[in-house]
Amino acid sequence: MTMFPNLFEATNEYWRQLDEIESRYQRGELSIEEVDREVEILMKQLGQKRRESLHLFKNSLSQWISTHTELLIGFLFVLMVAYSWMLTMNH
Repeated sequence: MTMFPNLFEATNEYWRQLDEIESRYQRGELSIEEVDREVEILMKQLGQKRRESLHLFKNSLSQWISTHTELLIGFLFVLMVAYSWMLTMNH
């Protein structure tokens, strides 16, 4: 079973790296162009992690639905019956 990317950890790492870039810029170790370039790289990396996570979530949800179709249909049927019953009780 594939592990989901830890987006919380990836986001924390992104912010830690941004702080490091800012510190290096404040110390004069990076020019503004280098800062822009490094931030762009970090944004692409975080975006990739988010896309991976969304893709894995979509695939997991799709597989779960396909393996539990009968359960979902039964649950929806019960919900419809209960909702119909509630509507008739209010009139």
